[in-house]
Formats: sequence, structure tokens, C-alpha cells
Amino acid sequence: MAQRINKIGADSYVIKVDSGGSIELDVGPAGAVTVTGDLAVQGESTSIGSSDLVVEDNTITVNAGETGSGVTLNTAGLIVERGIANDAYFFWDERINSISGGIARQGSWILQDSTNAVNGLVASSIRPDIIGVNNLTLLAEGTGIVTVTGTTDYEKQVYPYDGDSIQTNPSTPTKLALPNDDDALVNARVLEDFVKGYTTENLQTGISKGDTTPTSVKTFDFEVDSSTSRIEFKIDDSLLATMFENRLEIGNIKITQNSITSSDVNGDVVIAGAGTGGVRLDTATTIKKLDDPVVPSDGVSLYSKPLADGGTGIFFVNEDTTQDELASRNKALLFSIIF
Repeated sequence: MAQRINKIGADSYVIKVDSGGSIELDVGPAGAVTVTGDLAVQGESTSIGSSDLVVEDNTITVNAGETGSGVTLNTAGLIVERGIANDAYFFWDERINSISGGIARQGSWILQDSTNAVNGLVASSIRPDIIGVNNLTLLAEGTGIVTVTGTTDYEKQVYPYDGDSIQTNPSTPTKLALPNDDDALVNARVLEDFVKGYTTENLQTGISKGDTTPTSVKTFDFEVDSSTSRIEFKIDDSLLATMFENRLEIGNIKITQNSITSSDVNGDVVIAGAGTGGVRLDTATTIKKLDDPVVPSDGVSLYSKPLADGGTGIFFVNEDTTQDELASRNKALLFSIIF
């Protein structure tokens, strides 16, 4: 291989052409140009047409010579041309604040395209610092949320499931299966399923004390038990009262809104005072018209029927089967004159 060396004994050597001209070093497709010292390129842009660029330096500086506080043009970084698709940017942006060690800091790295649409980043791990003393802040500002959208059944990667519910395990403190990974982050679905499962397995549907004949309060709901929603009160395992949505039943007494009736067919409703006390009515009392009642076994029954000769419409029947209408004052005077 022929070699020609021109050695010029001077401190500087200038090759200059007319303004707008060009200098070309043509060594052919297999040749090379070697610069043994530093190479300083001045101008507005530098274009390298090689297929691959190999740089031995361990750092690359962009926005060199900046004299302001931050990047004066707001952004600096790398641009990837993508043909007819939007170019991809990997920029440091002075306009986006970040949080480090709980302190707001100016500037953040951002992945976006030429339309300012934010691009994604694929990575296996992210850490807040190299010594592990700072928290990892996922959201610094705004109304966005952290989501796992796109993951297949994320909740089932956090906990083992049976269908749509977290598996049960009576041997654990929660009576639910242990998570697949203690350090896994939970999403809204996992939280909802855990609370539902924990409530079902741990919170009692009633209060009970005693073994053979317990005294208890127990709840039922049609959505869970496929029965009428109600609350049952038992004393020594005997049903004392039941509260329904629209009524209360205590023994054979049924209270519905402003009505008190007997749930026992043909059963009496007994109202009595204690000791020498009686039953006092502080308002007017209406007696509804009825057919003749059954003869009482003890005492007298009062009831109402259409007016008869007595003029009151109030009738009685006693244990001796005597049945008649109570006479009004005027009727009584008339009867006394006649008879």
C-alpha cells in the first residue's frame, strides 16, 4: 500500500475555500479518515451519515455552553426520526416540575413525540435514588391516577381466587388466602374483593350467647339468604320478636305503622294496667261496625252495629248470651215515659 506523508512545520494549517464552497475528503467506500487530536466542529449543525455511530466517551453533552439558569430553550435531549410517523423525543424539560425527597424541583425527563403526546417507557424497575432514602412519588400534581389497565386479571396476580372471590383459608388471621406477594400493590378491585371476603368470613350476622339454648339477635337478608329480610330476637332459643321491613311482631302481637293486631287467628289483644291501674284513653275512640261477635266466656263484649231502638249503635253481649243495644239518654227518657 502506497503511503505519502506531507509534514508541514507550522503551528497551524488552514485550508480555506470561497464562502459557500466545500471541502471533501474522498477515501472511497473502504477508506477512513483518522484524526489523532481533538476535532472541533463549528457551525449551526453537524450531520453524520454513517449507519452506526460508536462513541468511546462515557458521556455526551448537549446544550453545551448554556449560560442561563436551566435550559434557556426549555428542552434539550435526543430526537429519533421515524419516517412518516411522528418523531420520538427524549427530552429534559425545564417546565415540568418533579419531586425528590419531598422537595419540588424544576425540570423532568419526558418521553414524547413531535405532537407533544407522551410516550411510554418499558422498564423492569424504578428506584427513587441510589442510596434508598427517598420515597418514590408516582404522581406529583394533577388529577391523574395510577392504574394497571391492560393487565390480565391483575387482582388474581395479587391474591389466589376462586372464581370472582378471594380464596378462603380458616388458618390465617383474616380467614382468607395469603397474597401471592406480600409486597404487591393492590388496586380498587383487590381492595373491594378483600373487604367483601373479610366481612363474609369474619363479621357475624348476629349476636349470640349461650350454647344449648342461646339468647341471640340474628339478621337475614334476601340478597344473601334468599329469604325475607328480617331481624330475629330469641330468648333461650325461643323466638320473642321479629322485625321486618314494614312491621314488628312480638309474640302474637303485630305492629304495622299505627295498627296493633294479633297474628294468632281469632286471638285476643289484651291491654291491661298493673295492680289497680286500668286502661285510659286520652282521645276520642271509634268503634268500627262489626257483625255480632262470639259470646265471651267471661265478662261483656262491646261492639258497634247500625242504629237500632237504643239510638246509639253500641251493643253488648255478655257471658249469659244477653245481647242488646245501649240506650241513649233521650231514648231512655222516652222508654221510661212509655213504660
